[in-house]
Amino acid sequence: MPDERILVAEDEAEVLDMCVRALSREGYHVSGARSGVEAIEMVKSMSFDLLLTDIKMPGLSGLQAYREIKRQAPDIIGVAITGYGSVETAIEALKLGMEDFILKPFSLDDLRAAVAKALDRARLERENTRLKALIPLFEISKALVAVTDLDALLSQILRVAVRDTQSDLAVLMLRNRGSGELEVRAVNAPSIEGQGPQAYELDRDLSSRAIEGDQAVLWPAPEGGTFFARGRSRDTPSAGVVVPLIVRTERSGVMGVGKSQPGESFSQGDVEFLSVLASQAAAAIENARLFTRLRHAYEKLAALDDLKSEFINVVAHELRTPLAEISTYLALSDQEAGAGPPFLTGIERAASRLNELMDNITDLKFLQAGQIELHATRLSLVGLLSEAIQQLRPLAVLKGQTITTSVQVGLNEIVADGPKLQVVLKNLMSNAISFSPEKGDIRVEAWSAGKALRIAVHDTGVGIPQEEWEWIFKPFYQVESSLRREHGGLGIGLALSKNLVELHGGRIWVESEVGRGSTFTVVIPDCVV
Repeated sequence: MPDERILVAEDEAEVLDMCVRALSREGYHVSGARSGVEAIEMVKSMSFDLLLTDIKMPGLSGLQAYREIKRQAPDIIGVAITGYGSVETAIEALKLGMEDFILKPFSLDDLRAAVAKALDRARLERENTRLKALIPLFEISKALVAVTDLDALLSQILRVAVRDTQSDLAVLMLRNRGSGELEVRAVNAPSIEGQGPQAYELDRDLSSRAIEGDQAVLWPAPEGGTFFARGRSRDTPSAGVVVPLIVRTERSGVMGVGKSQPGESFSQGDVEFLSVLASQAAAAIENARLFTRLRHAYEKLAALDDLKSEFINVVAHELRTPLAEISTYLALSDQEAGAGPPFLTGIERAASRLNELMDNITDLKFLQAGQIELHATRLSLVGLLSEAIQQLRPLAVLKGQTITTSVQVGLNEIVADGPKLQVVLKNLMSNAISFSPEKGDIRVEAWSAGKALRIAVHDTGVGIPQEEWEWIFKPFYQVESSLRREHGGLGIGLALSKNLVELHGGRIWVESEVGRGSTFTVVIPDCVV
C-alpha cells in the first residue's frame, strides 16, 4: 500500500475533486489546492512527495508555483496537467524538472499510470542516491575509526559534512559528562576567528527536538525558533538541519549544518547522508574518548611503574648496607668466639633470607624489563635439588616438617641455567614450608617426558581457592591478607619463578585443594640429556 503524500493544484473544481478521489482510492495521502498560491502555502506547513499541477491557472501559473515549491522542498517531484494546445508548455515543464505531463482530457487510468510512474522513478533515484552516498560514507567510516585524537576527529567530521552536502557551515556540540549540558566542541564556518565558537551554539529547542526525537530536524521549522542560541551570528544560515549523535543508547551530542544562500535547502538525500554520518561520527567519538582514557591510564601506569622501579632501587640499596654490616659482625663474632650462641645462627639465617629477598626483587625487575639472559649449562639435577633442600631444611626442621625427594631412575643431567633454576626450586620449596603446618610433609618429584623435565613440589598446607590460581603468579599478590599476616612474604617469589621458568621456554602452574595442600608443577622443554 503506497503511503506517499500528493498535492493536487487545479483551479477547476470538478477536475480537482476527481483527481483527489481517484488517487485517494489508490492509497495515497492526497490534498487539494485551488491555486498556485494556495499550493505554495500548503507546502510551507506540510511535506509532499509529488505535486500534480495544472499549468494554466489564474494568477500564478502551475510552472511558477512548481518553481517556488521546488525551492522550499527540493525533493518534491512534479507532474503537469495541460491541454492539447499546450504541448510546448508541457515540454517546458519537463525542462524545469517535472517527471511527466498529462494531456487533457485524460482518463483515470492515465492519471494513475502517470503518478505511479513518477513516484517509482523518484524512489529509484532516491535509492541510487543513497547507494552512491554509501561509497564515500564507507571511506569516511574507515577514516573516522582511524583518528583517535578527539579534536582532529571533530574537525574531520565537520569538513566531511560541509563538503558532501555543499554547505557553508557546520557546528558540533557534545554533552559534558559532568554537567550534562551540550557544549560547542568544533565549528567549521567562514568567520569563526572573529566570533569565537560560543557564537555558534545551536538553539536549545532545536537541539532538544533532534535528540529527543532521535531524528534530523530541518530549519526553519513550522515551530519557529532560531538556529543559533545566542542572538544572531553573522553566519546564521538561510536553511539548516540538526542531527543527533547517538551511539547505542547514549545521546552524546548534536551536529548542525547550514546553507547561507537565500532559497537554498537540504534534499532528503542530504538529510539521510548527515544522519548516517552522525551515527558513524558518534561511534568514532566514543572510540576516540575511550582511546584517550586508555592513553591516560597507560601514562599513569607507566609513571607508577617508574616509581615502583625507583622504590625498588632505593629499598634494595638502603637494605643491603645494614645487611652487609650484620653479616660482617656475625663473621667477626664466629672468628672470636668459635661457634657462638645459637641465636647468632638465627640472625645469620634471617640476614641470608633478606639478601635472597633483595635478589628476588632485583631479578624480577630486570626480568620484566627483558634485561636478564639465559646461560644454560650441563648440570646434575640431583645435585641441584640437594643444594636447594640443604639450604632450606633448617627452616623445615624448625617447624618439624619433613622434605623428601623422588627422582626418576636414570634422570641425571639436564641443560639449564643452574642459578636461575635453583631460585625457582628454593622459592617453591620455601613457599611450601611457609604455608604448611607444623609437622607437615613436603615432597619434591622430578621425572622426564621425552626431553622435557617435570618437577612437582607437593605440600600439605592451607591450599589455594581455584579462582586464585592464576593470580598468585602476579607480582606482590597474596591469596588472602590473613595468610600474609600469618605466613609473611611479599608475593614476589611465585612471580619471579614464573618469569624464570618462561625464560627457559617452560611453564608453571598450580593445582590445589583448600585445607588439603597444593602442588606446583614446572615443565622445562628440551633440557633432559
